[in-house]
Amino acid sequence: MGFKLIILLGLLLGVLYCIHILVQDYQAVTAPKLLRILFKRDISSHQHNRSNVRWRKILMYDRIQCIRFLYCELGTRPLDEEIRRGFVLMLSLEPREEDSSSLVIFKQAYEYGQHSHSGINYCRKKYPMCPFQSSLLIDLIKYLLRHHYTIE
Repeated sequence: MGFKLIILLGLLLGVLYCIHILVQDYQAVTAPKLLRILFKRDISSHQHNRSNVRWRKILMYDRIQCIRFLYCELGTRPLDEEIRRGFVLMLSLEPREEDSSSLVIFKQAYEYGQHSHSGINYCRKKYPMCPFQSSLLIDLIKYLLRHHYTIE
């Protein structure tokens, strides 16, 4: 019993880490150019000021498919909030070479949701390992964004 609980906690920690990375990348993408320059640590990086989403890293820690489930759910609903639109917009950004194949997986999840006709249950069948509701994942993202989460 204790061993299973430790494994479950480890997987949940991975989900939280994926959300953490996703929120950081969302902020980097949506931040005004001036703020992106201010938060850069490397002076030479100002010339390469293109923000990227770390899709490969997110996929690596998304063992129980919660971020894929989230993107599938985003495809089933209208993009009525800025955060939802922003996360979908992240799918259209030019990825780094090492992130290209991982981005395809998240795009497929979103497209799968778009083509569903039965809503969230359709996504739940596709990604059954995620124990969370999509509303909780969105609420966690909103919480991190609301509480002055800083850009690295």
